[in-house]
Amino acid sequence: MKNNVTGQFNSDGDVLTDKPSGVVNYQKVPGLSVKRKIGYGLGSSASNFIWQMVSFYLLFFYTDILGIPAAAAGTILLLARIFDGLNDLVEGHIVDLTRSRWGRFRPFLLFGSAPIALLLVLTFYVPDLSVNGKIAYASVTYVLLGIAYSLMTIPHSALMASMTQDTNERTSMASFLMASVYATILVVAVGTMPLVRLFPNQEIGFTGTAAIFGFLAIILYLICFASTREIKAAPIYRNKVKDELRLLVKNKYLLILLGALLFTQAANDMRTSSAIFFFKYNIGNEAFYPVFMGAMILSMTTGALVAPLIAKRMGSKRNLFIVATIVIIISSGVVLITPYYNLARITVSLAVSSVGIGVTYVMIRSMLADTVEYGEWKTGVRGEGILFSTFGITNKIGYAIGGSLSAFLLAGAGYVPNVVQNEQVLNVILYMLTLFPIIAGVLAIITLLFYKIDNRRYEDILKDLNKTGD
Repeated sequence: MKNNVTGQFNSDGDVLTDKPSGVVNYQKVPGLSVKRKIGYGLGSSASNFIWQMVSFYLLFFYTDILGIPAAAAGTILLLARIFDGLNDLVEGHIVDLTRSRWGRFRPFLLFGSAPIALLLVLTFYVPDLSVNGKIAYASVTYVLLGIAYSLMTIPHSALMASMTQDTNERTSMASFLMASVYATILVVAVGTMPLVRLFPNQEIGFTGTAAIFGFLAIILYLICFASTREIKAAPIYRNKVKDELRLLVKNKYLLILLGALLFTQAANDMRTSSAIFFFKYNIGNEAFYPVFMGAMILSMTTGALVAPLIAKRMGSKRNLFIVATIVIIISSGVVLITPYYNLARITVSLAVSSVGIGVTYVMIRSMLADTVEYGEWKTGVRGEGILFSTFGITNKIGYAIGGSLSAFLLAGAGYVPNVVQNEQVLNVILYMLTLFPIIAGVLAIITLLFYKIDNRRYEDILKDLNKTGD
């Protein structure tokens, strides 16, 4: 095997000596400290101050604040995310070629934090332009934000596979990560609109709130940089582009996992972007939206925290993913048939659904890290950057489908901002929240039936790689 080093470790998992050996030593290293896991999770928390504001509020900001047509907003979301997703392959290759005294992945956290925070502010700024000028401005700023986001999240995601090869530790890391993420989502979902209202008007309020979240993101990125370590030294061998493409094509379980991710991400983005419309127009109680989102995020956090314990007991991350998806499908179905006046049943059902979402998010990240070793075992090439770039690509294509389809559906139904909506618009909003996640969940389950890596098989792969290294 090509890309590896041996090393000695202290009780925190820090590298005491890193000597390139030309082979991988897959001996187990000491478990990661809680400090390491929290620090790693805060990096994703930083990214989610950026992206959750986009996910929850950008479509609403474009239509109701910036004042561009819903169809134009949908086109921006679709084309920008597809471009950015394809660009992730290039950025993933750049990450794999990066070498520095701080490692392969951590330098991006250090040097990219300020630019992405600035771009978030510019994305939620309202320029004094014509409608066409605003459409052009929104397109440019959103594309640039997406590029910057990839240059932060690809190396951060790949960092997990470089910090440990223990599959249970990876699940634990993913759990810490998702707990941090959900805490951030809670702040963004519950705190954004109250923060916006502190400013003279919503135009200034969204820009000011973006500046606050951007500043917090910078701090958290730097904490993540300072508290994490890569246990494997930068390898001497540099993968060729054709080798990395072969790694993707031959890694069937990566491709299966990405298929399931695509369905779930599209559904989740449609659900999150439609929620504020649902409470404003269907329920007629926009003020309840922050309370609702707080309950949803707490439910997701619960799912994220219990996921490692259940996964370890079940011995199969895939099976837990499927069970959690079934929970999402059933609870979404309950909301679909519940009258709008029964707010309690709607809230409880969506909370149960959110527990399932919390579990799936932990599983998808942990399972993706496991495909790194499978790909290396299959092809002889290790490429965390290029593999995790596909995670970003799939996420963004899912966002593109979910976000743009939401905008197109609203436009097609005759949505007009800030007025009483007709029955067709209300039904479309309801289906965005419930029916589409049900359909996507069924497709994700069918896809996951072909994923065959459980805990036992993963350990066999590690043993085989270790024998090859010997």
